[in-house]
Amino acid sequence: MRLTSKIMFSTLVLFGTAFIQTQPAHATVIKNSFLKTQRTITTYNSKKQVKVTIPKGTTVQVAGIKHAKGNKYVDLNVERLSYNIRKPLLSQKQSGIYTHWLRAKGYNFKQIHKPVYLSYFAVQSDGNKSRNKVRTESGNLWRGDRLPADYTTASGTRLRVTSNGYLEYYAKSPFAFKVSPKPTASLKVTKANHPIVSGQTILTFKSKISGLPFVKKSHHTYRLTIESTGNGTVTVVPNTNNVKKIMTNWIYRIGKVDWYENNSVTTFK
Repeated sequence: MRLTSKIMFSTLVLFGTAFIQTQPAHATVIKNSFLKTQRTITTYNSKKQVKVTIPKGTTVQVAGIKHAKGNKYVDLNVERLSYNIRKPLLSQKQSGIYTHWLRAKGYNFKQIHKPVYLSYFAVQSDGNKSRNKVRTESGNLWRGDRLPADYTTASGTRLRVTSNGYLEYYAKSPFAFKVSPKPTASLKVTKANHPIVSGQTILTFKSKISGLPFVKKSHHTYRLTIESTGNGTVTVVPNTNNVKKIMTNWIYRIGKVDWYENNSVTTFK
């Protein structure tokens, strides 16, 4: 091969490699896949009520996919992001929680794997439907062992890890909500591990939240472990004599306390 041809070939290889690294795999960007923003994205929510700003380097999860004129577009569930990002949604009583459609291109996003800090729940099953059953796994953990039958008017203690890696703790939260308010406390996850055999998701932080069983590892290192018990419970709504819904819940343990996640709802006509 001539020297000129070698140079041209090498240049094309390098250019192609760089292109692949900066462009998400277009065909593999699907609903529930994860992306990282490559620039600060300023857009509106789906109802054009409020402006939403998503900083560069933010991990987001795809809520929906649309194809138009040969291009792929995604929308994002802003409610699943940390308070500093979703805060504008709280200015509207009936706010749309999804962003406007955004081009699924490398100048906007880079495709990534599911973050380890979300390993404690089936993060990619929310919204899946099977006959009358809908999967509702959203990562919200509630203190206790089952969703109360009067959940639409009740409240409880809640925690979750957002898509962009913040542990949010709510001392008192309504079970039925559209946009999460400002949390009682919030911490950025600095490291996460998920030993598969143990069923544990181990989260590391630089500080702790009062009321949760953090384990101090060093002066500025604290750990919180979310452990799946493999057990579940059932909530019948409104009661066993008049069944309209059956809600199933997965049981987790944090320290010595049980928490649960409502993972599905089956509706009967």
